[in-house]
Amino acid sequence: MKSKRMLMMSLIVTLIAATVQFSVSVSHVAAAINWPSNQVLPSFSAPAATLDVMDVTTEFKYQAEGTQVGHGTGRLDGNGWLVQTGIDAPLQHMVYGPYATNIPVGANTAFFDISIDNNTANNAVMVTVDVRDNTNGAILATRDITRQEWTGVYSFQRFELPFNNATAGHALEFRVYWWGGSYIKVDDVGTNPKILGDEAVLFTTLKGLVNKTQPRIYTYDDAVRGEDGKYNWLNSLGIGHTDVTDNYSLITKYKSEIGGIVIYDEAVPDTINLATTFASLNKGIVASPSLVTKLTSAPYSLPILKDFRGMFTTKVQVYQYLYNNYWSLVTHKILAGINPQIKGFLRDYATAVGTAAVWLNPAVPAEDTILRQFLTDMPHDGTGTYMGWWPDEGQGVTRTSEYGVTTIASDFASNLTVFGGTSRTVNVKPLANKPPLRNKIYVSLILSDGDNLQYLEHRFKTPWLWDSANRGTIPLGWTVSPAMLDAMPGVLNYLYNTATPNDNLIGGPTGVGYTYPNLWTNQSYLNNYVALSNDYANRSGLKVITVWNTIVGGINPNVGSSFAAYAPSLLGLTGMQAGGQITQYNNILPTQALNATYCYSQATVISEINGAIAGWSGTAPRFVSIQANPWDVSYQMLVNAVNNFSGNSNIVFVTPDNYFQLMREYNNLPVDPSTVVKTYEAENTSYATSPFNHSVGRADGDAWSANVAQDAADFMLWGPYVTTLPAGQLTATFKMKIDSITGVNDNVVRLDVRDSTTGQDLAAFDVYRNQFKAANTYQDFSLNFTNVTGHQLEFRVGYKAKAKISVDKVTVTTSIGKYEAEGTVVGHATGRAVSDGWQANPTQDTAIHMSYGPYDANLPVGNRKVTFRLKVDNNTLNNLQVAAIDVWDATAGTTVVSQNILRQQFTAANQYQDFSLTFNNTTLNHQLEYRVYYNAVATITLDKITIN
Repeated sequence: MKSKRMLMMSLIVTLIAATVQFSVSVSHVAAAINWPSNQVLPSFSAPAATLDVMDVTTEFKYQAEGTQVGHGTGRLDGNGWLVQTGIDAPLQHMVYGPYATNIPVGANTAFFDISIDNNTANNAVMVTVDVRDNTNGAILATRDITRQEWTGVYSFQRFELPFNNATAGHALEFRVYWWGGSYIKVDDVGTNPKILGDEAVLFTTLKGLVNKTQPRIYTYDDAVRGEDGKYNWLNSLGIGHTDVTDNYSLITKYKSEIGGIVIYDEAVPDTINLATTFASLNKGIVASPSLVTKLTSAPYSLPILKDFRGMFTTKVQVYQYLYNNYWSLVTHKILAGINPQIKGFLRDYATAVGTAAVWLNPAVPAEDTILRQFLTDMPHDGTGTYMGWWPDEGQGVTRTSEYGVTTIASDFASNLTVFGGTSRTVNVKPLANKPPLRNKIYVSLILSDGDNLQYLEHRFKTPWLWDSANRGTIPLGWTVSPAMLDAMPGVLNYLYNTATPNDNLIGGPTGVGYTYPNLWTNQSYLNNYVALSNDYANRSGLKVITVWNTIVGGINPNVGSSFAAYAPSLLGLTGMQAGGQITQYNNILPTQALNATYCYSQATVISEINGAIAGWSGTAPRFVSIQANPWDVSYQMLVNAVNNFSGNSNIVFVTPDNYFQLMREYNNLPVDPSTVVKTYEAENTSYATSPFNHSVGRADGDAWSANVAQDAADFMLWGPYVTTLPAGQLTATFKMKIDSITGVNDNVVRLDVRDSTTGQDLAAFDVYRNQFKAANTYQDFSLNFTNVTGHQLEFRVGYKAKAKISVDKVTVTTSIGKYEAEGTVVGHATGRAVSDGWQANPTQDTAIHMSYGPYDANLPVGNRKVTFRLKVDNNTLNNLQVAAIDVWDATAGTTVVSQNILRQQFTAANQYQDFSLTFNNTTLNHQLEYRVYYNAVATITLDKITIN
């Protein structure tokens, strides 16, 4: 039964909804936004040749550790100014200054971002903050802050102090006085002048209205300390721009596109979101009461479309009214979560797209009730998106996850209406060559928070991260959002164009949006979302994705199986449940809980690596994944951490893509999922029905096995007579193990690929006992064959009754491995990298190997085909030998197979052509090289080497 309070509230809302009427009819406005049904976020039209750049800064911020402020006590500590009891002198100002003379007159709100180490010991005054007019010595405002006012420890919390700046040009201070009772750290101090906030709302919604038709306005603001710079992205993307000296001039310039103003009620701050929603539907711009007279007078003379003053007393009334009256008129694919205190930033995007702007806390029952009404009406298959942020991260993402809606962190994103119009062509770089698998400790370093669009806009491209002068020094995973493909494709393309081989873009949590997939109650919707994320990740070139289920949660089996089944392009997943445990889902997708989820300093990165490598035996590879927080950890800190281990040859730092390729190779999974045509389980499993027939053997755990005591010689596997595999070169890989490798070197099984249509064996290989590396350990054996379209194929295992043999699965791929010629794993004695390969020419280069390596000691036993993709500059001049290709056994020092390449063997000049070598690989643990010898008589370019 509802309480009297709830019934009264419902009555109030009903009465308001019934008595308050529209003042303007609502109409959709034709716009240039393009939003295909299969696209999560809309595309804007291409930006104008020259954008108007407005400064809509709302803060005057001063770093506590910066040069603009002074200190009576304390010391520098990373990203702030620190004082500690027993170390620093108490009863002094730990921060004073900066004597700023440019603070606007009128109402201001000073802010102080401060952290504490203990917020429960007592409730004594820890610091006193004030605003002081140094010109006349007056204290304009002051406030004591007690210990228990902090809601947490070791994290910065903002404390505000309203004041009035009465006189222009006076030198103001924002001071923090320390009483000496606790550890205190100050990040920054400053003020938000009210007039700047009022104008930010106005001009940001103007930008949204104008950019809806074509992006013509770009704004600079103070998000994340203005770290991106005013013109950084504009110049990087080649977008023309000119500064606007008077923002109000744009109202005149674009007046023909403005329908009027929508006024919000400052007494009920959430009406700013209601006004934003109404303005998006009526060609309006949002105005504070303080600006009404100016905007309705000459030269602007804008009409009032709607005045929300005096209509509401609570935020619940505001959002219920919004839902009742406007929700049906806006898109349901996006819901914008914008704190009313955020005057600009994402507000332009909400205006342009035409969505509801809300700020609802799931922890407050009345607000949660309204929030659920919005969420109920949104798509629940992952195509519905909550843009912005939440009052509380965990509770907000939990609620949207329960409804199959994802969150895209973006409340401080400033220019998505511009970035969304950049070219959607993204030049994804190919996978970097993985190093050969050895018994080493492989460490993958990752920077978090890439799902956050405002981080990508404002902090990512800074001198201490992507623009670091020595970027490329170490292998590093940079998390980004697959939604960049819609929201900021030009930025994504820029990252690929400027990436080094050591820069590896991977996906942040959890796919297209931030969600906790464990909480999705509809498996079909979850599968759809995973498939959608796979599509976006694949087109964005992202092969690894981070899966979050709260900040520390593991991955439920149904979620892992969904990713295995519906995200086939992924190399692997990382999870936030710390510990480093590795799980395989559906026998095809490896997932690892991060060894460290959020390192916050160089020291913690080093410490976490040391902890994860402790006790390594050296008898098998170990995989260590370390994630760092980019708000506290710089690129140079990670370089320093890597250099700390430079003396340990057993530690190999690799990119996340290579990391999961190595992990896959160690676990007998295809190193490149894009090559997988089909996987057939030998036995029935919970996630797949085996297509094979069996003359001998039985299901045995994760395999089909036959043993000497129970089985005679016959086929363990035969079938499945598949006719749908693509024509051309394919590889069938049998994952098998044996019970013993000692004793007589018997022929234990015969593997073949049989064309049942013609009755011919396309490939066959006899496997002997000593070709297994170890007993009771799975190993791959592969056959290369040429398939004919429509023919019935069998993959057979002929059991010889000499040992216990277990077959896990058979995987058909287009290749076993691939090495890009310009990649870091392949060596070169001459030549240089060109756009798509490695090239040598007679003018600059002498006769020697232009390509060698990679010293592959893990090539599966079986018949092999190695293909070199080459081109020559002239194929008719003569018929001299221009190159030689070979497979070289570096362990034995012998040539396995070779071929000389003559000029006229190329059928055309300057066109790539394949040259192949075939051989049987029967030896174990021999390091193989795939080499190209250059004869220095023509220009030769090597694109890549492919192994079947």
